[in-house]
Amino acid sequence: MDRVPLRVRLDDYAEALTLAESGELLLAGKIIARRGQGRKRIIVLGRGRSFSARLSEYALHLAARLGYGLVFLSVGSPADADDHTPAMRRVMRESFAFAASEAARPFLLKALELGVEAGHMVHFGDSGEAVRAVSDGLHRVKLILSDPGNGADAGCVAPAAVFTVS
Repeated sequence: MDRVPLRVRLDDYAEALTLAESGELLLAGKIIARRGQGRKRIIVLGRGRSFSARLSEYALHLAARLGYGLVFLSVGSPADADDHTPAMRRVMRESFAFAASEAARPFLLKALELGVEAGHMVHFGDSGEAVRAVSDGLHRVKLILSDPGNGADAGCVAPAAVFTVS
């Protein structure tokens, strides 16, 4: 497999991140997937806007050893239509996506250092729905890693093995 230059990888991740933040998960997934056709992936399930440093470091090193790609997945709660105006819901989603991308950024940079293909996606809804949507869009998801209690609703519908790292 030819080594993709760092600048090209950063551009791809930035493009995928922008699309994911705007809700275009399938397009973002295609950008992440286009270089790694057939690459097995690990989903790292965030806790709200953040990612556990211990979980993320474990995932990074596991992916490096196995030759897998990583998808850091932030799941925001759905805003009910009755609770807020459409403009307020949009602002809340944009704020969540920005904070989540900032939380994922150090781990994406570490992934580049380790030579691990990684990306970040944002989904609104429950964890199980988010994992299913990302898995269906990216394919070849082999593992899902989460914090204790975080993957409880992901496990019952997950398309891959769910492991809790405590």
